Amino acid sequence: MIRNTVFVTDGFWRKSLAAVRALANSGLKTGVGERTPLASALFSKYASWRHIYPSRDLYPDRFLSWLEKLAKTGKYDALIVPEEETCLLIARNKERFARFIRIPLPEYDVMNFSRNKFSLVSRAIDLGVPSPNTKLISSITDIYDYENCWKFPLVLKPVNGSGGHGIQYVYNKERLETICEDTLNKFGKLLLQDYIPGNESYGVSVLFNERNEMRSAFVHKKLRQYPSTGGASTYAVSVKYPKLVEISEVLLKSLRWYGAANVEFKIDQRDNIPKLMEVNPRLWGSLQLAISSGVNIPYMLYNLALKGDIKPVFDYKTGIKFRWFLHGDAMHFLSNLYKIKKSDPNIFKLYEKGNCHAVWSLRDPLPMLGNILSLLDFLASREMKKYRG
Repeated sequence: MIRNTVFVTDGFWRKSLAAVRALANSGLKTGVGERTPLASALFSKYASWRHIYPSRDLYPDRFLSWLEKLAKTGKYDALIVPEEETCLLIARNKERFARFIRIPLPEYDVMNFSRNKFSLVSRAIDLGVPSPNTKLISSITDIYDYENCWKFPLVLKPVNGSGGHGIQYVYNKERLETICEDTLNKFGKLLLQDYIPGNESYGVSVLFNERNEMRSAFVHKKLRQYPSTGGASTYAVSVKYPKLVEISEVLLKSLRWYGAANVEFKIDQRDNIPKLMEVNPRLWGSLQLAISSGVNIPYMLYNLALKGDIKPVFDYKTGIKFRWFLHGDAMHFLSNLYKIKKSDPNIFKLYEKGNCHAVWSLRDPLPMLGNILSLLDFLASREMKKYRG
């Protein structure tokens, strides 16, 4: 029996709030959960039910048991999982839930492959997808094996990671040795890549059905990011870029994708060719922009889960802008004080007619309070330590 209900995990994040609002506005009763009550989505008036569950990071077995118990109640038709680590944990244990609740996630092996940046770049190169020159660094001695292959600056990044976390820019050999050793100790294996010059970055957000057919594609251009050298969108605009959609489809079809993903590109100013940066096997921080532009990703995910397929959606409004002021644009501002007047003259212009915000909404204002309070959890909790740097 279909109950028109859906449960959204990871209520701490802005993409989860966007999902809760979109699902409720589509006529579904929506539950949301998190390990702490200091989570913006739990403050939303669009949440029909709120759940506090065991920490996924500290107590994964307890979290899985809690979720299995919830699934067995039959209260929810489908499970929407916005955050990457939660996606991986649930995908790896999907057999525990599959009989009780629909989960529109790829297989665990597919997700794990896609988030491994070295595996992904290797696959992309095999497919002819333009990508940065990339080497895998497992130990400090590896950098000497490649020292004649590089021209500085270089980019050093964790094999697994997202949102710009752990990325380092290196401008000389001496600095490379120091940073490489420190970063290896913190993250394990690393990628060493050519730096792609330019200021144009794009995200392609897609949905695939279980037959590996693309059912939706949405493109946004990043106008500001945090970190500004490459990270999450703090200010973005909806655009059309068919070539990027085409590349994303080829890459994700080769992985046998199912559900949602976000593919990131940067335009190389040396040759004007888009270069693959990464695939995010999850929902993305600027999800509200796709929804406000007419691509209701969360509701389409729900229908994919229940019906197996959906009507394709490739048309949407362009020129819609998205803003993540707290804490994204605020951090962008603080990290760029010396050039902010020149590069971002309108950064404090918070309202623009027809555009959308990651958190703030006149129709649903309380999540903004939750967003501010969540900073306390971000600064104090053990689970958030990995995001604090």
